[in-house]
Order: sequence, then structure tokens, then C-alpha cells
Amino acid sequence: MRKEGSKERVRNRRDERPTQEPTPLQLKTIWDKILKDADAREAIEKLKKDGFYFTHTAAPRLRSEEDFKYPNWAGNLAAIPLVPYCSARRRIYRRTSLKKYWALVGVLRQLEEKLNDRFCDVSIESITDFPMAEINVLGRRVRETADFLEQFFCWNWYTREQNPRNALIAELRWQIRYRTKRPHDVELSTLIDAAFRAAGAKEQPSLDNTALERIEKREKEGRVKAATQLRRQRSPITVPKSES
Repeated sequence: MRKEGSKERVRNRRDERPTQEPTPLQLKTIWDKILKDADAREAIEKLKKDGFYFTHTAAPRLRSEEDFKYPNWAGNLAAIPLVPYCSARRRIYRRTSLKKYWALVGVLRQLEEKLNDRFCDVSIESITDFPMAEINVLGRRVRETADFLEQFFCWNWYTREQNPRNALIAELRWQIRYRTKRPHDVELSTLIDAAFRAAGAKEQPSLDNTALERIEKREKEGRVKAATQLRRQRSPITVPKSES
């Protein structure tokens, strides 16, 4: 029993995905260090000549912490060594799993009917007080909630949690190729290496043109598979009748 419990705890730890994103100050600090790297500056200039500008933003010089408050290409490059490398995960939520909750829609419809009946008094006991003035307009809120739940219970929905590091690399590679008409993998690899050095990373990933192409390809394939799998979930929708 102990072995099974320990395996379960290890599995749960692996499933945890860090949600804290790099701060603007962290991104600015790394970007400033990248600019001090001679190889990185040379790569940036080559990309600039071909039409890709890391600092082509509302604040082109990126001098302050505020300039990294919103996503930009320089910030995305600086974030690569800071975001986690973790497996992509997919999950489909099927409407059939929500059948047991359909009765809630019927209950809300009944409550709406009573709230709108001028000859029916409704009082509510709750953790929070409901003044009479609020009860008088509660019917609309109940109707809107019931309408939304009726739609939600008919959804099939799909989540695809990306590998954060690979997602940033793939997006950068795609943007560089789109704007310059070629991948520039040598320059991109040089800049990623500079970002890891700037972050003080002890180990750096080896990203040649084959590895970079594979990362971008997998990200594209993940989006296509997500759309394909969701389409496969299409089936006739049967809306249960509300009990009166």
C-alpha cells in the first residue's frame, strides 16, 4: 500500500504545472544581458536586416520594466529559459458527462416562474441577505443563468495545455520565417543560447535546425489534433425536458 501511495504522489507532482509567469523585471533583466552578448547582437542585426524586429513594439527601445508588461518578441525570447519545460496535455470534456445536472435547469425555470408570478410571494434564506428590491429583479438573473446552463450542458469542449517553452520557441520560429521568408535557425538558436546564459542556467538545450523544426511541427500538429478530436465528438444533442 505504501508503494502505491508514493507512486500516486509522484504522479500528482508531475501533473502539477507552474502557473506563475515571469515578471516584467525578470524579462527586462534577461533582455538587457542578451543585448550585451556579442553573438546575440550579431544575430539580432541579421534578423533586423531581413525584416524581423525584436523591438518592433509601441515602446521600440524597451528601456523600462513597463515595456515588458505586455507580450512582445523580446519578452518572449527572454521568457524561454524561465518558463517550464513540461509535457503537453489534452483533455476532452463531453456533454454526456453533464446529463445528471440537467435537473438544475428545470429547477431554475420553476423558480423563475414563481418569481414572475405576481400572486406568489418568494422569500430567500441564504448566507447573504436578499433585500426585497433585489428579489424583484431576481427573475431575470435566474432566467439568464438557466439559459446559459442549458447551452453549457450541450457543449463538448477541449483543453490543450502546451509545453510553455516549446510554445514560445515555435511561435518565434514561425514569426521569423513568416517575416523574413526563411527560418534563420542559426540566429534563433544563438539567441536562445544567449537567453539561457543570461538567466544563469547551468544546462542549455541543444537546438539545431532539426530540433527547432520538430518543435514547431509538433505545436502545429497539436492544434490540428485538437480540432480533429473535438469534431469527432459531434453527436445529436438531446435536451431533457424540464419537469413542471
